[in-house]
Amino acid sequence: MGLFLNIAGWAVRLVILAVVVGGMAGCTMLGLNYASLDTAGKTEAWPQIEGPTAKALVRNGSNWVDELEDNVFGPFPIGINSRVIEHRVVDPAFANGKGQLEEYTIQMGEEPNAVLFNLAVVYPVGQQNTPLIVYQSFCGNRSAFQTTDLSEPLTPGGVDVCGGVDPGFSGTVISKVFGEYITSPPFEQILDRGYTLAHFYASEIVPDSKDTAKAALSAFPAGEHGQPTGAVAAWAAGFSSAIDVLKTDPRINASQVTAMGHSRHAKSALVAGAYDPEIEVVIAHQAGTGGAALSRFKKGESVKSITKDYPHWFDPAYRRFDADGPFTTPVDMHVLIALNAPRHVLLGNGRRDVWSDPNGTWRAAIGADASFEAAGTQGLDQDGMRDRNLSASLSFYMRDGGHGIVQEDWDTFLTYMDNAFGRTAAE
Repeated sequence: MGLFLNIAGWAVRLVILAVVVGGMAGCTMLGLNYASLDTAGKTEAWPQIEGPTAKALVRNGSNWVDELEDNVFGPFPIGINSRVIEHRVVDPAFANGKGQLEEYTIQMGEEPNAVLFNLAVVYPVGQQNTPLIVYQSFCGNRSAFQTTDLSEPLTPGGVDVCGGVDPGFSGTVISKVFGEYITSPPFEQILDRGYTLAHFYASEIVPDSKDTAKAALSAFPAGEHGQPTGAVAAWAAGFSSAIDVLKTDPRINASQVTAMGHSRHAKSALVAGAYDPEIEVVIAHQAGTGGAALSRFKKGESVKSITKDYPHWFDPAYRRFDADGPFTTPVDMHVLIALNAPRHVLLGNGRRDVWSDPNGTWRAAIGADASFEAAGTQGLDQDGMRDRNLSASLSFYMRDGGHGIVQEDWDTFLTYMDNAFGRTAAE
């Protein structure tokens, strides 16, 4: 009987492993290929951004916002008010006493169209005027902070896919494949560098499910541009809500705010940066199609495949463009990057993450550069995809390895933010 149970237990583990790996493959198409470093003969960003167009894109060029809303993301969630429903101290000695962990329950919008979500925030103990990182991920707060003292997700359908405080076998597999910091960031390192970190679970805002997202979007609060029709735009609203409720806290430096996301949530970080002037730095790590990579003649994920697998991420109009031929989309992702000027934007990539298309992201950065220069910033200032300039206002970063978050990524993120805010690691 014991042998049978042991065999059955391993059979369950293998099924879980197959599901996890299958799901990851559907999202990132993990492989052993390397992204090309050669841009010769490859499609350039279109339409070109130059001259008056470059200036118009700086800080919300309205006609280009309209193009992205009409053809890709749906209405940006501009002007949705937020307020704190509940606030409590969870752990005054979090991360070996280096941080104070607090939880805010936030209401976004007004009844009957209102969204509630939990924001977990860890402040460096005893510090004031600290820079703020607002970090959106596909993990619930309990998983990210590894404590049951935080609340469970509020939104129906917002089940924590990272396994909570005991991720078990599937969580171990996810971490092994996607990197040690895919579910939980390096809190002590962040606090030692003097940063406050606010984290929220995107599925509390709109469930990351094509079966349930449509109903959530239909009940979502409308902003100045209308009601969001895609989850990426709705998730972007979470960044603004977090900033709105935290910016008056004396422990926060409201002029030093970063919006950070990985993969699908890197897309929403870029959208948030395009419309929210209170965001100073955007870290979009491996944003891929519909985020930072060009859509035309591309390696990796096409518009056709992403809208088939994840139709709820975008406005339905995006499905019309299959990206199998030239100029099939009237606007491309270099425009989204350009709309973030003159903010500091770091585009993270992995050499083996061909599905997210680092080469297409590099060409998108080149295509967006004119707007950063038109804004009076340094823009993209590096020689090729393997070079790095972590002091530039637009920076492309590529490490070895695949889709995920590893120690080298966080080292790079923190250095980039230090440079953008004129800080040093010692501070």
